[in-house]
Amino acid sequence: MKTAVVYYSLGGSTRSFARAEAEARGADLIEIHPVKAYNPFTAFVCGCPAAIRQKGVPLSAAPDLSGYERIILMAPVWAGHPAPPFNSMARLLPAGAEAEVLLVSSSGNSSKSRAKVRALIQNQGCTLTAQRDIRSHQ
Repeated sequence: MKTAVVYYSLGGSTRSFARAEAEARGADLIEIHPVKAYNPFTAFVCGCPAAIRQKGVPLSAAPDLSGYERIILMAPVWAGHPAPPFNSMARLLPAGAEAEVLLVSSSGNSSKSRAKVRALIQNQGCTLTAQRDIRSHQ
């Protein structure tokens, strides 16, 4: 089964976990970037409210995921929700794909956004096979 790990990372923690995940699964690694990059201040002031509202952001290059049967989406948790680039990534999922969601946080978790994330994946016509948090200790 052709697999991709698609991720967004602000500070590098998610990138480290995504690399390890891709290596362990023999998957392609695809990093996405928003057109307008976040910094710690804009992530807090603009990104957290957008994450709560499940808003996406324009991506600098949208990867073609149509050739993948399993796609692992990874992003940081902001205000208990996946960062806005995650929402943009999820909307690129090809119908029929299996999706896993791995969210990285140093101090919180995504429990309050789980139902929203599941609905977003299912609305793309995909099967959500796993959804979990990864605790980074920085």
